[in-house]
Amino acid sequence: MKKMQTQVLAIFMVLFIIFGSCVVFFSTQLMQNYVNENQQEDLLEQSKLVLSNFDGLAKDKAAFSDLKEEAIKVKEYTNQRITLIDLNGTVIYDSKIDNYVSLENHSNRKEIQAIIKGESQGTDSRTSESTKKRLYYVAQPVLSQSGQLIGVLRLAKPSEEVNQLNGQIMQSIVMFIFLALLLTAGITFLIAKYIAKPIEEVMNVAKKLSDNHYEVRFSGNGYGEINKLGQTINELAESLDDQMQEIDQNKERINELINHLVIGVMQLDEHRNIQIVNPAMCQIFDMDSNKLIGKSYAEATKSYGLSYLIEKAYRKKEIQNKEIYFYFPSERIVDANVVPIAGKTKEDMNLIVLLYDITEIRRLEKVRTDFVTNASHELRTPITALKGFSETLLDGAMEDKVILKQFLEIMLEESTRLNLLVNDILELSKLEQRQVPISFEEVVVKEAVLSTFKLMNQKAEQKKITMNLFEEDSVKIEGDKNRLKQILANLVDNAVIYTKPGGTIDVTVKKNKNKAMITISDNGMGIPEDEINRIFERFYRVDKGRSRNSGGTGLGLSIVKYLVENSNGKITVESKVGLGTTFALIFPLRHL
Repeated sequence: MKKMQTQVLAIFMVLFIIFGSCVVFFSTQLMQNYVNENQQEDLLEQSKLVLSNFDGLAKDKAAFSDLKEEAIKVKEYTNQRITLIDLNGTVIYDSKIDNYVSLENHSNRKEIQAIIKGESQGTDSRTSESTKKRLYYVAQPVLSQSGQLIGVLRLAKPSEEVNQLNGQIMQSIVMFIFLALLLTAGITFLIAKYIAKPIEEVMNVAKKLSDNHYEVRFSGNGYGEINKLGQTINELAESLDDQMQEIDQNKERINELINHLVIGVMQLDEHRNIQIVNPAMCQIFDMDSNKLIGKSYAEATKSYGLSYLIEKAYRKKEIQNKEIYFYFPSERIVDANVVPIAGKTKEDMNLIVLLYDITEIRRLEKVRTDFVTNASHELRTPITALKGFSETLLDGAMEDKVILKQFLEIMLEESTRLNLLVNDILELSKLEQRQVPISFEEVVVKEAVLSTFKLMNQKAEQKKITMNLFEEDSVKIEGDKNRLKQILANLVDNAVIYTKPGGTIDVTVKKNKNKAMITISDNGMGIPEDEINRIFERFYRVDKGRSRNSGGTGLGLSIVKYLVENSNGKITVESKVGLGTTFALIFPLRHL
């Protein structure tokens, strides 16, 4: 506020000083001209008055020198310098110079020349060569009794007297201007203070608004248009406050949305540094957001394909899209989209990088493709057999009773296998879509195992395989009894198939902390280590020929895996080639 008052006061003072200086200058010039003219007129009147004492006093120009006596008398009642000069320019008398005889010839003086030329009077203003002072000169013609010009009477007055008067006038004007300036400055200061206070308050409010302090308001201690301006500022502050709250809310919503997107989002500035990154992107890069923000994207991604795509977007300023393979920190397939965002200038361009992890989608597509291929292959064998034997019988083989019976038995076996395969495919499809109802109830694990042994007993006895149950703890789980039997039946059946005659199958039931654990172990052929991770894939067989010959569809373990997971359980496998295989089922215990 003081700064504004000082500025207003300074501007007014400068204007007043300029105006006052102009007034002083023009007033002084006017007064000086007026005084000079007045003094010259006064000197002219005095010269005429003095001249009246000399006109007609001398008979001729030879008697002009006799006028010196009269000049000495006139000197007594006038303070002006009196000089008598003949027509030759010789000074006859000078009231201020005692040795006037030594004065130079005055015929070249301007005022003297005017008289000699016949003018009624002559005037001039110059510095006197004899007195070295600036004087005003007035010359009058001196006439003889006959009216003939016989000489010149000249009066002179020092300009110091005129300048002294001018100085007094100027001093008075300057004093008046100075007093007026002080009085006006005081009034201006008070008015500026009164005006500046509300304006300064409006400025402070506007400054705080520019600094994002939207709670400030104008107090309303203004007047007229200033008060209206303050009210407008208050309305602006309220509008900005509402808008910022809405922006903050939208920003928070957008941040929540970005942070919960399954798509990786990353914003790059014009310097290729990361400004925004969401958790999904951090997971793809396997790095914390604190280590990513502010760093170059090249430090975050080790993918040449993504780097090339980003640089291409910076260069062409166009949206880029490509499917990219990541090999570090883990193998991934991502659908990358790079979107340029224009800034204030062409160089100030940001990028939004969107990475959608489609690794699982591609894996499922491959699994689906493999499933269709394998299912077609598995279905082709029994269908081809049925078609071939049917055509053979129709071609006449049905007349041979022995061949007819043999072919019909094969066709029955193949149709049974085909029926099992179709049923397993439908069952697996339902499990994948969670369309198989599971009723959770109390299930005694020992009873489910013994029921499975009864089902598999005949098949085990054919290979002289011994099945043992070891119950370390009495275990009850929360699950579906029939689905548990189906799981155990598949696992025990596989154990019987892949165990050599005379082998052993052990089922152990126990508690492990708050979980129930069921292990099915055999001493069969085992599974190679590099194939263990694939045994739950559909139609995958470790021993393809033996499994197919045994009547298996290749879908049993896939069905088991889905049944276990739908029952809130977990299945693991350990195996050594030639030593056997152990499957472990882990289910939550029944809470009493």
